[in-house]
Amino acid sequence: MRGEIIYKILDFISDQIIDQFDFADAFLSAGYGASRSKMQYEFSKIQDKRTISKLKKQKIDNLRKYLSKLKKAGLVGEDESKKIYLSKKGKGRLIYLQKSFLSNKNLYKKRLADRVTVISYDIPIAFNRERNILRDMLKMLGFNLIHKSVWIGRVLLPKRFISDLSNLGITDYVEILEVTKNGTLKEIN
Repeated sequence: MRGEIIYKILDFISDQIIDQFDFADAFLSAGYGASRSKMQYEFSKIQDKRTISKLKKQKIDNLRKYLSKLKKAGLVGEDESKKIYLSKKGKGRLIYLQKSFLSNKNLYKKRLADRVTVISYDIPIAFNRERNILRDMLKMLGFNLIHKSVWIGRVLLPKRFISDLSNLGITDYVEILEVTKNGTLKEIN
């Protein structure tokens, strides 16, 4: 049928604003005789790849920024071939952290509070070890996990907890909230 390709292109674009290159790639991947849904499927695959690529780039940028902070702090070094290594100062910090957090499990004792405390965090992948240490600390204090990275408990936070978060280098990624008022929903007895 004459004009079928033009019709399919116009029909596909009709209710959206799309990138020309993505459209061309999707159209060619789907083939000239493909239906609108096949083109939409190919287009969504291309868009998903682009989104994943952007997220990956953002994570890499965040990791580079953090590595830069570690270099400025003198904990990590870089040789001529751009390979990174742990500096003497970094080795000392690592030993300190291992002793502080892993060997002394009695640092944090449960102490009940009058108010509920909520701790939420969004810690980058580069800090997997530190995230695991934070989880251990929260468990020792008696917090309960209510969602992936949200913990709740009627617990007094020791002063040492905040300084340990700082030593781990994750204070920018942790939020601590104290609930001071009841919500509008009432408990059913």
